[in-house]
Amino acid sequence: MSVLMPALVMALATNQPDPPIPPNMKEMECAIHKLAIQYGSRYPDKIPVMNPNSLSDALNLWNCSGTVPQKNAKPAKDLISPPSDARNSWFVDTKRGSDAIGKGSIDSPWRSVTHALAHLPTMSDRRTLFLREGTYYLNETISLTAAHSKLTISAYISDKGTEKVTLSGAGGVVTGWNCSNLLPDCKVYEAKVDLPKRGENLAPEVVNQLFANGKRMIRAKYPNADPAVTEGHCFSKPQFANEKCNWLTSTGGNTAQDPGRLVGSVALGPNRGNSPTVGCGKECNSTCATFSFNIYDPPAGHPVYNKPLPGMGWNNNSLFSRFPSPFGRPADMGVAKGDLPRQWKKPSTGIVHTFHSLLWGGWMYRIKDRQDLNITLAYGGYQEARGAQMKTNHYYVENLIEELDVPSEWFFDEDTDTVYLYPNSTEGGFPEVTIPTLDTLISVKDAHDVVIQGLTITQTRATFMEQYEVPSGGDWSIHRGAAVYIEDSHRINVTGCEFIETGGNAVILSNNVTFSHIESNEFYRTGDSGIVSLGMTNGINGMAATYPMNNTIAFNHMHEYGVYGKQTSCYFQSLTANSTVFGNICYNGPRAGFNYNDGFGGAYQMSQNLLFNHVRETADHGAFNSWDRQPYLTRSGVDDGFPDSVKLGLKGSSIVKAQSHITQNFLINGYHAVWPIDHDDGSQFYNDTSNVMVWGGCKNFLGHSKSCDHNLIVYPGIPNRSTNARRCITDGNGVFANQYFKDNQCITGDGIFYSWDHCSINDLDTEVYQTMDNQLFSPNAEFGQTCGAEITFAKWQSLGQDRGSTIANQPSIQQIISLSKEKLSFNP
Repeated sequence: MSVLMPALVMALATNQPDPPIPPNMKEMECAIHKLAIQYGSRYPDKIPVMNPNSLSDALNLWNCSGTVPQKNAKPAKDLISPPSDARNSWFVDTKRGSDAIGKGSIDSPWRSVTHALAHLPTMSDRRTLFLREGTYYLNETISLTAAHSKLTISAYISDKGTEKVTLSGAGGVVTGWNCSNLLPDCKVYEAKVDLPKRGENLAPEVVNQLFANGKRMIRAKYPNADPAVTEGHCFSKPQFANEKCNWLTSTGGNTAQDPGRLVGSVALGPNRGNSPTVGCGKECNSTCATFSFNIYDPPAGHPVYNKPLPGMGWNNNSLFSRFPSPFGRPADMGVAKGDLPRQWKKPSTGIVHTFHSLLWGGWMYRIKDRQDLNITLAYGGYQEARGAQMKTNHYYVENLIEELDVPSEWFFDEDTDTVYLYPNSTEGGFPEVTIPTLDTLISVKDAHDVVIQGLTITQTRATFMEQYEVPSGGDWSIHRGAAVYIEDSHRINVTGCEFIETGGNAVILSNNVTFSHIESNEFYRTGDSGIVSLGMTNGINGMAATYPMNNTIAFNHMHEYGVYGKQTSCYFQSLTANSTVFGNICYNGPRAGFNYNDGFGGAYQMSQNLLFNHVRETADHGAFNSWDRQPYLTRSGVDDGFPDSVKLGLKGSSIVKAQSHITQNFLINGYHAVWPIDHDDGSQFYNDTSNVMVWGGCKNFLGHSKSCDHNLIVYPGIPNRSTNARRCITDGNGVFANQYFKDNQCITGDGIFYSWDHCSINDLDTEVYQTMDNQLFSPNAEFGQTCGAEITFAKWQSLGQDRGSTIANQPSIQQIISLSKEKLSFNP
């Protein structure tokens, strides 16, 4: 099956020159970034901050004079309040409690959370389980079910403040360390451990993270560098002097993995056809006109897809995909001479981290073998949905004992039950070493009215070699798992928590989760995404209550996400309706900050968020990204005009989603980003209103019924802060109606304001391209737009474009800041 890649075609189709970089670039960027830190600090009692310098560092404000510090910063635990009714309270104390004789009182606490949950009295009133200060090493997941409804689990709050409570996915501390002969001079230590082993046939290892004194160590890798910091990143387009790609580069590949068996293909109506107001037909190569997917059974003996996908509701392990088989990925990778100088005694322990060849995400593979300048790959690559050939991809290798050669590296030898560590230092004693064995620390299923607050959640396994699914028509695949797993539950609040160095996703809302709040948490160095909202459907039928709806993601501080997964985000949603995403700060990630993988039922509200420093390690994306290649029949849409007879007889269903709104967000382009708001293939029914977009503008690729209006767009497309020279609005449309660019203020350095793929003065459809009432700014009020030929602004308006618009000289930096504050309704 051949699948075109329209997003890339879109990114390259319009050949426009790079706009000039503003001559006062540094002064302007400093002013904008100072406003950004003020905007990010406007809710000091709601948005948590572990490190008061983190936002200033990310905005590079130390390079600016008169730096505005982040004011009144508080850690997450200090933002929580005592339960409103603490009469029914019980206590757990990992340091001085006892499960044998404890009574659960403040003076006689229990020792473990699992014991406490088993012994809480049953009652209809709200109950509170207070955890006293300390680190709780978990051997099993804390499982909350219907019996735990109306329960609050909280760090203890005293007159002195909230106590520091940490939940760790490591069962305990590793002891018995001795000098190893792996390297001379006792640089490396070893210890015998009793830890779970992997399954058969190169299955993912259980042990894949190690912490020393609470900090994640580096699994023995080459090239050396921590993948969580600048030196370990592969920046796809560096922005500052110390940023580059510190990975190796492959020389291509020649073979493909077994794609498994195509069980069947499904296509379901109604067909949206070529309708300009409902459909997405031939312009999308007929791939967005109806619902369609392929079903693949994994190759025989696959070590990961050998069991039913979790939470999916059926007893088989078939994988649905709108694209070719996620199993049929490249099977080998060429190595340049001299790039991997060491020989590996057991290559099959190794993992390759690499990228989709068009930088649309990251791939991870189990190594099968290595022969001189070629690595054969056992399985992997399904961590990104589209697939491609192995070309000159960047990569690094890890989990190879021969590569353990610098401080902070470690390796676990399953054959001898030996863990090796090259500590940073042993002065003051050997570090406290912990090894996670849990993916999930807290699970909430079939419960309601549960509150989890004031906890630090850390040290979970990395999950990038576990099962992923392709949930819908967007380019992304996702692992249905997280450190806090919430499924089929209602009114669940996670607030005032810190998620630090989790191995995979931090929080997931899976299936029928409603009226829940993930608020005032900080997410730092998560292995994959911060927050995931993920439903499921019966094909096109999304009528059942199997998807997240009416949930709020607010006031979270999310940064340095995607340490392992490179197709990850601060917030990811798929098969979700009526979500509210408000007042969050999101920065420093490999791909889009927020990704909406489909339109589903719509009615999304995204407002007053600050997003910047995204698409640092990938390409062809933006701070916000949406998709809508596949329609769904839901209860959340509006009247679609189709009879029930073409909608599987589903009464009350709609194929037309409710309007969504992206409002008053502060979005700063950078690195390899193209657009701050990237409405990809077929996205429909969006209003992008009153946002401040810096160094990039809006994008509409196919779809219909979108409005980019009342925004401030500042110097879009400049080459040192974006890619492909895209201007105020990019439109690869050409067919679909109700696309508006109106009442915006857009500033360019050359008078080119539009990036349109189908612009011709002889055929400019004013039902498709509707521009009006904009304030356009350029040097000396120049109009440099072309539309198949050079034209004047008067000629442009005579073609029915920019009716009521004006063009004027560029505003000053001070005026730009004033306009920004006005758009954001922000007056610091």
